[in-house]
Amino acid sequence: MAPTANNLKIVFGGGAFMVPDGWTEEKLTELLDYLEKEGIDTIDSAEIYGESESMIGKSKAAARGFYIDTKVSGGLVPTVRATKETVIKSGEESLRKLAADQVDIYYIHAPDRQCPFKDTLEGIDELYKAGKFKRFGLSNFTAEEVEEVVRIAKENNFVVPSVYQGNYNAVGRLIETKLFPTLPGGFLTKTPEDITVHGKGRFDKSTGFSGQLYNSLYNTPVKLDFLAKFGKIASDDGISQAELAHRWVTYNSYLDADKGDAIIVGARFGSQLTATLEWLKKGPLSQETVDKLDEIWKGVEGEAILDNFNDFISKAGGLS
Repeated sequence: MAPTANNLKIVFGGGAFMVPDGWTEEKLTELLDYLEKEGIDTIDSAEIYGESESMIGKSKAAARGFYIDTKVSGGLVPTVRATKETVIKSGEESLRKLAADQVDIYYIHAPDRQCPFKDTLEGIDELYKAGKFKRFGLSNFTAEEVEEVVRIAKENNFVVPSVYQGNYNAVGRLIETKLFPTLPGGFLTKTPEDITVHGKGRFDKSTGFSGQLYNSLYNTPVKLDFLAKFGKIASDDGISQAELAHRWVTYNSYLDADKGDAIIVGARFGSQLTATLEWLKKGPLSQETVDKLDEIWKGVEGEAILDNFNDFISKAGGLS
């Protein structure tokens, strides 16, 4: 059974496993059974996602035939350089945790701009030639950096990246004109009051770095105005803001199943995941609703971000 009406691939976000609390072997098996029933055969993870890789290994997902994607941190850990040796060590450790001999896609999570790209790519290529992954991907790289990676790879007969994972949503569409890729950190599911008054979820400033990040990127007058209008569009359509956001990116964005595009669903297992997958079966939004979203996008385009790494993390850490 295809999980979406347009056959767009859905990937389960392994960030759900970051904290191991509650993930018994029985619960992990129940999740994998559910994903199989829904036609979802791929799980996305990263070495920086806490206990995610270990929990996926504990679930025996690879042995059951699930495709596993994971990422070397690259520039996400400012105290560790993405050298050839570091990349190889990270890749081998990820496979050990995942209880897998090979992953489908191995990404560089973010560019390490303090390390020559060639050094990083030498490590990636050695892992590839050792059969540790099938496809090479990039995440959080600018368009210019993608071109640079491709050039270096071709000049040195390294594996060339063929997959890009990035932010793409109704309030962050710069990727359409700059590069191309999925829902900012819960922004489109909130009301303006959730952010400015209550500080819910990732917008809770007391949570430290996460709260600072999301408030810095999204708690602005222009984006809060967008959010209020987004909420009204959802209300007028008789659906939740979360459903509006998910269905737009699945059916009414630039994503194309024929080109192999996919979305990563990061919902928690249980009612949240069930609801999300039910929304995605409903099909596209009405043209009237799409036109309204296009119109409010024009008002926020000038403040739109490319991704969290390039617009906050790298600048805050002095990595840009």
